Amino acid sequence: MGKTLFARLSGAPRKARRALSFCGLSLAALVVSGCGDSNLLSPATVENTTRTYSVYALSGASGLLPAAYSYVTESIERPQVLSNGAVNFDVAFDLTSDGKVAMIPVRVIVPAPPLGAPAVSTLRSETPFANLTRAPDKGYAADTTIVAGVGETVLLQLHGSGCVYGYPYYAKVIVDSIIAAERRMVIRSLVNRNCGYRSLAEGIPES
Repeated sequence: MGKTLFARLSGAPRKARRALSFCGLSLAALVVSGCGDSNLLSPATVENTTRTYSVYALSGASGLLPAAYSYVTESIERPQVLSNGAVNFDVAFDLTSDGKVAMIPVRVIVPAPPLGAPAVSTLRSETPFANLTRAPDKGYAADTTIVAGVGETVLLQLHGSGCVYGYPYYAKVIVDSIIAAERRMVIRSLVNRNCGYRSLAEGIPES
């Protein structure tokens, strides 16, 4: 059994396994250009797919309900430190006092579980979700809670990808709706789970 985590949040939050992938480059290719060069990456094998799911507020909802998401495994979770010392999520969710969604990276809630917690960086996007087809590689704030309203898009840089050269996964996330009476949020996201790829368009990515 894991240990369920709780955070006390008021207004803007105060506190709040890993899919192994390989870039597959030869040493010579790595020396020439590095794993991030889309011309030398191994062909992508994981399709980019948009998913919609409901999560509940970390505060004010039943402690049995999912209040977080693992973008590396694409699964809803109740935030926990598992019996093996790992954490089971990347981002937790809460509602702020002004009715927006707080997206809380794992290290904000659990800075140092026994096996460590993966870094998650956030970046607000001015580009609508549907039009956002490529993630930037700069400008993210590491392990920083970001607040978004309905229709607003957030980019994630996920350092717990497990890529052998340390490259992150990238994701885009949008708040579709908030059902305040249920402390529930409907979230939509797309994660590129191919090492070194930043495309956020649906299908098998080319870059």
